[in-house]
Amino acid sequence: MSENKIVKLNRMPAITWYWLKMNETSVEVSPEVKEAAVSAEVPASISVSGAAALPEMLTGSGKAMSAVVDESGVPVQTYTAAAGVKEEAPVRLHFSYENGAEQVNAVDLVVEDNAEMTVVMNYTSDAEAAGNGIVRTRLNIGENALLKLVQIERVGKEFTFVNDLGGQVAESGNVEIIHLFLSGKKTCQGSRIDLIGKKSQMKLDIAYRLQGEDRLDMNYEINHIGRKTECEIAVNGVMRDHSAKVFRGTIDLRKGACGAVGNEIEDVLLMDDDVRCETIPVILCSEEDVVGNHGATIGRLDEDLMFYMESRGMNKEEIYEMMAGARIMALVGKIPDAQTREELVAYLGGNAEDDEE
Repeated sequence: MSENKIVKLNRMPAITWYWLKMNETSVEVSPEVKEAAVSAEVPASISVSGAAALPEMLTGSGKAMSAVVDESGVPVQTYTAAAGVKEEAPVRLHFSYENGAEQVNAVDLVVEDNAEMTVVMNYTSDAEAAGNGIVRTRLNIGENALLKLVQIERVGKEFTFVNDLGGQVAESGNVEIIHLFLSGKKTCQGSRIDLIGKKSQMKLDIAYRLQGEDRLDMNYEINHIGRKTECEIAVNGVMRDHSAKVFRGTIDLRKGACGAVGNEIEDVLLMDDDVRCETIPVILCSEEDVVGNHGATIGRLDEDLMFYMESRGMNKEEIYEMMAGARIMALVGKIPDAQTREELVAYLGGNAEDDEE
């Protein structure tokens, strides 16, 4: 029986001081892996193949983690929206993880020129489940194409999960990504999007809820390569108990990407004093005619807001719980699939309005 190995991942492209221990993370990976069960709902207009459709592509977790997926031997499931196909109904992929298992999946999403596709990927297990899960998703968005991608994590409190993402966007293409992290012992999110074509765009919305001893490690890399490319990153988090997170957000405005605009903002609500919240927003720039902005708000609720709410009969605990729930529900309301929104509202025990017209 082969021994487990330690794999380093989520290494930021421009490293900081080593003594901070924030440049990367690591996970223990077993060589004895299998494919996780996936239930799929696929509209008739979307083609499905059991073979890889994309060439080797860099992803946010890094080459070592991508090699783990390749060496596992699991088949790559490819979902393609052919040129000109504009499908409103979502592809729904539900990954079910077994307790104590080591499981790997690989997915390619291809949106050809002038096509549109929505994909919702749900990762779930029993609440008490342990084990490891790895999913690598690669994207290729053609000219004037649109991909809406939603990835939602709800795994067991003893589960380690790696969500690895990489993609490229052609001229006037657009990718809209929603990441929602709701549970798990350790979650590693690596994402790399290359905006290659002129006027290609990416919008990324992230929300997370951490409690107990939860650990969330994120590495997001957005590379502006084409002219007049745009990206927007918005992060909303809620942390309590002894949870910890690292957010690495890198916007790279490369030579030749004149007219590019990159914006990044993070807002984290700290519910308790013992949380550990680490953030590294980075803007790299080798082109003059570009715009890059980043900002972060991390801490407790504003005193004026607390006074206002308390004057209306709410106590401190009620105010924090309400505001924490509102942050997560705000992102749930943006999910472009009514069925998924309803499932999450039931899971979270909250209320959300149906935004569909």
